[in-house]
Amino acid sequence: MNSLIQNVSSELSDEIRSIGHVRSYGEGAEIFAAGEPAGFLPIVMSGRVKMVKFLEPGKEIIAGIFGEGEVFAIPPVIDGGNYPATAIAMDPTKLLLLDRVDFLRLMNDYPEFRGGIMARMCGVMRDQVAMIQNLATSSPEHRIINVLIKLVNGDASAMPFKITLRREDIAKMAGLTTETTIRVIRRLSDKQLIAIDRGKIVVGDIDVLKRVVEG
Repeated sequence: MNSLIQNVSSELSDEIRSIGHVRSYGEGAEIFAAGEPAGFLPIVMSGRVKMVKFLEPGKEIIAGIFGEGEVFAIPPVIDGGNYPATAIAMDPTKLLLLDRVDFLRLMNDYPEFRGGIMARMCGVMRDQVAMIQNLATSSPEHRIINVLIKLVNGDASAMPFKITLRREDIAKMAGLTTETTIRVIRRLSDKQLIAIDRGKIVVGDIDVLKRVVEG
């Protein structure tokens, strides 16, 4: 877990907790909408959040999924712009919200905080570039495999890894229809690249999936 709070000094962690506002969201609740002024930085304390871009009525792409300890929507909070996508709670979720003015003060006063935020931004940019490349050039099978690799997050020690996302959410991350995603996942299971346990996808060996997409 890439936790902004747990991976910093106790002084900074206490400061973040003392000035942040804890708020709970039910499954499916909107945290903020695309186009709204970025007034706060969210830190996930528990649960999961998805960032969704609505391309047209009835069509959307999941731009990112964020779990416990992660921060998201950093760039607009830094520059005072608008949120570029809509954030929705995927589970009962608890967030620690840092008002923009407090966030900017922490950036100024704590080099450790500033470094952590910049490192996280670099990671998000890499993920965005990888997602664009995946949507633009990959076959449906490779798109799905790349999404599964991202969800496992490269942690080979976590094998076997059960993915709890719905097929619909995986489809939105891959830029495919749900029907196509279901067919691809079935083929991957038939090839024994993944397993299915009570309807959930289980990745037994992430290196096997990486070798498929690397050719």
